[in-house]
Amino acid sequence: MTEPTCAILQTGGLQSSPDLFQARCGGLDLVERHVLGLHYAGIHQIYIYDPKGHWKPIGRVLQLEGTTVQAVRELPEFPSTGVIWLRADAVVHKQLIGLVKSAEKATVVCGRPGHGAKGGTSSDGFLDVGDEQWTGVAFFPAAVRAELVKSLGNDSESGDIQTIHARLDKEKTWKKSSEGGFFRKIRDRRDVRDAERLLFHSLRKPQDGLIARTFNRPLSLPVSRLLAHTHLTPNQLTVLNAGFAVAAALVLFLGHPVFGWGLWLSGALGGLLIQACSVYDGCDGEIARVKFQYSHLGDWLDTIFDDICNCLFFAGVAAWSYQYTGHTYFIWMGLAAFVGQWIANVVMYYYLIKVAGTGNNQDYQLGSPDKPGGGLVGRILNKLKYLTKRDFHLFTFMILGFAGLLWVGAYFIFVSAMIAATILSIQHVQLLLRLRREKHQKQAAGEKRDTKPPSDRRDTKQLSGEKREGKHGG
Repeated sequence: MTEPTCAILQTGGLQSSPDLFQARCGGLDLVERHVLGLHYAGIHQIYIYDPKGHWKPIGRVLQLEGTTVQAVRELPEFPSTGVIWLRADAVVHKQLIGLVKSAEKATVVCGRPGHGAKGGTSSDGFLDVGDEQWTGVAFFPAAVRAELVKSLGNDSESGDIQTIHARLDKEKTWKKSSEGGFFRKIRDRRDVRDAERLLFHSLRKPQDGLIARTFNRPLSLPVSRLLAHTHLTPNQLTVLNAGFAVAAALVLFLGHPVFGWGLWLSGALGGLLIQACSVYDGCDGEIARVKFQYSHLGDWLDTIFDDICNCLFFAGVAAWSYQYTGHTYFIWMGLAAFVGQWIANVVMYYYLIKVAGTGNNQDYQLGSPDKPGGGLVGRILNKLKYLTKRDFHLFTFMILGFAGLLWVGAYFIFVSAMIAATILSIQHVQLLLRLRREKHQKQAAGEKRDTKPPSDRRDTKQLSGEKREGKHGG
């Protein structure tokens, strides 16, 4: 069955509380949030069912390319592929929409109050279904339209809930349980605040390292929640956050010789600043996901600025270590680490451009490029990388800075840069050999087709024609 490409936003309780149309959750009003979520999920025909005519299109809803958003006072005809039905008086996790995108029959997505809960704030739905609740997300085939028209004609705010309740009593197959993902019904502005809390809590990523999970996210998410209500874009936040790394490098370079600070103070302050860079490096991605401000440029900007920030700080560590010990080899180690790090960076950029087609360095595949998941080597390196993530490195440098031991970090920087340059260079050679082999195979296949004797080609065409005549003829 073809996936649905049409959705209907049922304004529900917003009809009797029109001020909630302007309520902003994560920097977007409720309808705008749903429209953008559906747009990026591949739904390009969206109807806003608003019988009382309160909703007016504003903001980015007017700027979407390839997506039509139309307010209607009566339920439109359903396409043969059915429609995704979504309550506009709710905020839901995007994975719930994914559950109905591939539905082949009527589907009502239900979840538990504990799904996506944060502290005393839990999920809250529209209809109790056993020990679960309807999340406000459903898929309806065209055959259900007549029933919805009748029920909504009697009660435009909750007629769909009545239809679902009646159907679930008879047809248990309509119910689909979600495995997670928050959902929150909106009745007043307090519900909007609770929904926003669950929304930002959902931004925690399973691939976060130990420090990011236990230290960085709890600090970055409250800041991102405030920033979401400003006009700052993720790309602007990426550039602004680099200021922490620049400040850290300057403090390590100049704190002692220029400002006359003690080496302990410059080392501790440099470590603290780079940890702040690590913490708030998550804000740009958090804002991008909450406000649907994804971009290819943003991926590349984040990756390249992270690499520049790392190298600036590493250079500062080398300078501080030289000032602390008087050993010039720290300068040479810093230069070698700088070269090694950029060899690894350029190799990664090549892979992202030629193979992954993204700017996200997490898409770089470690291990053998010819085997799924990188083979055994790839699986081992992928396990180890969680112990050597950027968040872990920079947190360690903060500890070393406060301990007056940043010179120890200089050795680590040198060794890790050399290892990264070596491993990634070997993988780069393997990748180039694979790409060359694939190119030659394509050329050989093309030459084989081009050198096929004309008579063979005519015979093939004649034979295929005879087969077609034999299939459709008498």
